[in-house]
Amino acid sequence: MNKFFKRILIAAGVIIAVCVLAFAGMLLKLKFEMKEFAPMETGQVVDNIFVVKDDFANIFIIQDSAQYIVIDCANNPAIVKKEMEKLGINPDNIVAVFLTHTDGDHVGALNLFDKAKLYMSREEAKMIDGTTAKFLWFGNSLSRTDYILLADREVVQIGNLKIEAILAPGHTSGTTAYLVNNKYLFTGDIASLKNSKIAPIPAFFDMNTEQAVKSHEIIRHISTAEYIFTGHWGYTNDYQKAIEMD
Repeated sequence: MNKFFKRILIAAGVIIAVCVLAFAGMLLKLKFEMKEFAPMETGQVVDNIFVVKDDFANIFIIQDSAQYIVIDCANNPAIVKKEMEKLGINPDNIVAVFLTHTDGDHVGALNLFDKAKLYMSREEAKMIDGTTAKFLWFGNSLSRTDYILLADREVVQIGNLKIEAILAPGHTSGTTAYLVNNKYLFTGDIASLKNSKIAPIPAFFDMNTEQAVKSHEIIRHISTAEYIFTGHWGYTNDYQKAIEMD
């Protein structure tokens, strides 16, 4: 019996060691891939659009008179709050939050905007209701349950802002771009920008890289777009150049 339990303990130790090594390897891979991130510094970008930088992600704030909407919520609420103070924007004046997807680095500061309505793709709800796992059996989570689900190409009108949801899956099951006033395209992690052109993000971060690359074709065919804003790789004011194929 003692030999039996000894073998069990040895086997359990081996399994734990393998899991620890695998986890450590993932962390190293994560750190390596994040070196490609190039978020913008906090400030006004163009017209009525502002950017906030936290540790390694950007959120975008769009002004409509005395009210604002937000695209994504970055990772670190303390940093986001401090950076918004630099811009003179009160989180209480945010009336709506639009999530491109629900990964932690895009929802981390959501609680700052608890007075705002929360929107995301209907397909993205699968990431938080247990239908679809991000990794193994682990899904994403949100601090709120009062979200409003949007269908592909559904339009929301908030004041003078027209926001169209454009489903472009692959990074997650419901990753969505938002086209604001037919001009400003916010893509989250659908694509990166390299040499001012859209490019795949590191495959390590995608649930389905093949599908993610196919979704580039969706954001290449938005006839009225003039700008592209990404979650980690800055922006471009030349949409036509960005969508050119090499």
